[in-house]
Amino acid sequence: MEKFEMYVPAARGKPAGITIADLVPVGRENAISRQMLVALCVKHGLVDKNLKKSSRDRAMRRLLEQARIDYTILNLSDGKGYYKPSQDDLLDLQRYIKQGNSRAKAVFRSLSTAKALYADLEHGRMKNE
Repeated sequence: MEKFEMYVPAARGKPAGITIADLVPVGRENAISRQMLVALCVKHGLVDKNLKKSSRDRAMRRLLEQARIDYTILNLSDGKGYYKPSQDDLLDLQRYIKQGNSRAKAVFRSLSTAKALYADLEHGRMKNE
């Protein structure tokens, strides 16, 4: 068997610290409440402790939004909290996907109406009243 070598550049700067994805447990049975997740984010320096409570919550949700680019983090509308799905959570994952698709379709439908209005206004086919 042949051996291959690969160049991997040395890491620069300090290693990445803990992320919100690291704080979210795996499995619905281990779900973490919103309040607890905010508290952990503050404890680990991901969210500024000097912010007002509502601002800390908003900052945590922004972190989650960013983390969801690389990780699947569920929070179904049953109020059980946040978690990363496990093999046992396939139904939840399926519902999450269906819910996301429905939301995306609704957004695209409303955008198509807005685009049509924009085109009409831009080309003088309609007066803005």
